[in-house]
Amino acid sequence: MILRPPTSADAPAWFDFLVSQQAIAYTGIVPDDFADRQGGQRDDFLAELEGKFAEPGTARRIVAEVDGAIVGLASIVDGPASWEVALGYVPSPAPRELARLYVSPTFHGTGLADELLAEIDRGEDLYLWLIDGNERAHRFYQRRGFVDCDEAFRAGPDWGNVSMHRMRRVAA
Repeated sequence: MILRPPTSADAPAWFDFLVSQQAIAYTGIVPDDFADRQGGQRDDFLAELEGKFAEPGTARRIVAEVDGAIVGLASIVDGPASWEVALGYVPSPAPRELARLYVSPTFHGTGLADELLAEIDRGEDLYLWLIDGNERAHRFYQRRGFVDCDEAFRAGPDWGNVSMHRMRRVAA
């Protein structure tokens, strides 16, 4: 297994892996056509991802790959995101957001999620948005010191208007 920062050339594989893993993680929570809805936005997201990977700024991203295929990914970015600001979810509960952490089910229980997180986490205060009903992820983050915040949000129609809430971890 190789852990490395993504490059611009990884944008298509990153997007495809992310959407497929979200569809798996949120089965029964998001609409059945979730992956198709997200896939319809692929071209728009690819250009954005290519730019972000080429010029990461303060963001930290990592991919895990086996035989050239992504099997896990993670990212920490500055918060709040523009959509959070636009909707009034400010100030954010921490200056940095754990925006992505997905691992192929083949690697669940192997420690890969912890390894990915360790590669990008600098021990600072973090927050994340958790899709309600994703109990596996909820337990994972609780074991790593994240606590539930009172803020709740309903995602848009592409996500089936699912409920989500923030979690926060205060650095030790």
